[in-house]
Amino acid sequence: MSQKKDPKNFKPSELGYPHIEKLIEFEKFDDINKSFAEAYDKLEIIYNDAGSPLKKKKSAEKAMKSYELTTQLINELLVLKKELVKEKEKAKK
Repeated sequence: MSQKKDPKNFKPSELGYPHIEKLIEFEKFDDINKSFAEAYDKLEIIYNDAGSPLKKKKSAEKAMKSYELTTQLINELLVLKKELVKEKEKAKK
């Protein structure tokens, strides 16, 4: 099995984001999707709770926005990866 196909042998670049690189490379999002969904659900409860203090609601809202932006970033990185793979395939022809 090649290094690209085996997550155990994955060697990240020197950029400092090995977890994100591994996610993008292998596209295994089950754990992170579950984690994000659980955290987001908890934040929504806090945000929608009429008894929550305003400061806590604002913090929950900011955290939810952060999760949304992170998800968008990962999606954009996947699109970019696919474009790069296509370009690499075209260059080989």
